[in-house]
Amino acid sequence: MSKIKNNHKISAFILCIGLVCAAPAWAMDSLDGLSSLDSSAGMAGAGMGMSGSAGHAMPHFQPYRTVHLTGMNSAVIEAMAYECPFCRALNGEILRWAQTLPSDVHFQQMPAAVGKSWIPMTRAFFTVEGYNPALLPRFDDAAFAEVQDRHSPYWSLDTYRIAAEDVGVPANVFAIGIHLEPVKHMVFRDVKIMAKARIRKTPSLIICGHYVLNPGDVQGNYSEFFQMANALVSRCISENRLGGQP
Repeated sequence: MSKIKNNHKISAFILCIGLVCAAPAWAMDSLDGLSSLDSSAGMAGAGMGMSGSAGHAMPHFQPYRTVHLTGMNSAVIEAMAYECPFCRALNGEILRWAQTLPSDVHFQQMPAAVGKSWIPMTRAFFTVEGYNPALLPRFDDAAFAEVQDRHSPYWSLDTYRIAAEDVGVPANVFAIGIHLEPVKHMVFRDVKIMAKARIRKTPSLIICGHYVLNPGDVQGNYSEFFQMANALVSRCISENRLGGQP
């Protein structure tokens, strides 16, 4: 790509993500109190299975956690991390499942920014998203490969710069993007969401700001994981229509 084209891409990128609100003051030290992520806990769960199907009444036990995040009644967030083998194994399936959600339910993949070590991953993710959201599935694959196959450090920005370049993000765009205020704002928002949802295991689904579900909660049974996710999404839709709360 020529220098002129690169400059055009940078300008378009800055214009696009410049529409996002500016971030609060960037303070890395404010992340010290957050617990570290258990990225290998996809199979560690509540020790009980799930009965029934998505179309039946909810079981009497609760293979999920309840949380309270405001303003997310119609959102489903996947909290993931590139060093997590379960995130990699389920990534394609979760993205395909997301396409089956009702049109009024918004799905968003977000890095599990639960401490300083995961901030570079998060900055890189939102830089790629700001440049071209369509590149994110390929960036996921490239970042998983860098961290898990080539054993690049998950806490290094260089790891994600290489992955971003592999999927077509110019190095100079990446270098500029990671420092832009809108990206910092999205990282700050991510940190707050992960903290309020008390994310400690990946992959986890944060469903309508009220429920957190991890494959380990259903003993690593991926089929039941998606059945429960569908049931919780259906419950949220019903509650939203009725104006109720879980």
